[in-house]
Amino acid sequence: MYAVESGSRAWGFESADSDWDVRFIYVHRPEWYFCIKKQRDVIEHIFGDNVDLAGWELRKALEMVRRGNPQVFEWLNSPKIYYADEVFLQRIGSVAPLYFNPLKAMYHYTRIYQKYNERYLQNGCYTAKRFLYYLRGVLACCWIELNYTLPPVAFSQLVDAVVEDSEQKSKIERLIELKKCSNEGAVQTVDSKLMLYARQQAAYFDKRVGTFRPAQNRVQTDALDSILFDMVQSHWQQTE
Repeated sequence: MYAVESGSRAWGFESADSDWDVRFIYVHRPEWYFCIKKQRDVIEHIFGDNVDLAGWELRKALEMVRRGNPQVFEWLNSPKIYYADEVFLQRIGSVAPLYFNPLKAMYHYTRIYQKYNERYLQNGCYTAKRFLYYLRGVLACCWIELNYTLPPVAFSQLVDAVVEDSEQKSKIERLIELKKCSNEGAVQTVDSKLMLYARQQAAYFDKRVGTFRPAQNRVQTDALDSILFDMVQSHWQQTE
């Protein structure tokens, strides 16, 4: 029903040898839905040519929307769409923002930058990829605090929106260009002032996330139930 690019190629700072991270939402055959035993609701496969496929069955995907899962929101807002059922895209696009949970998203992106800091940035020798993943988590928190919505998936848009210092913007742009013309494993030197900026923002959000208490939407599932019923039925009719 829907297939997009995720990860660095969707964010706009892929390296020459970056994987293709394809994420998709699909509908099963009728018998899958009429079985007492719980069925596997994901499909995963890695091809030898650096293509990583991972998909969620429609019911699972809609449940993740209901829970405010940031991952599925990124899929639904990817700038690189490979395939889309236009009716599904229009309907999910009209209701999904109602289920976005700023608090969950803040915690999600905080964990991302904390993970990359703990695993990779402590020894002072790391790739541009790892620093940019770290920085993306930090800047996503900036966006959420200001807007209470999903941060732009395209990293350049996120940078333009939340980084006020033009010098820092230029340094980020240069690092992205360096990454794009290098391999994933290449080690690059990150400007000390840019690193300090990222560290200061991270330190702020380490504390801010504990006091960030935006109003929570309480939305019924009727619209998602309707999408599930109509899209599954439509798919079955098309494959008869």
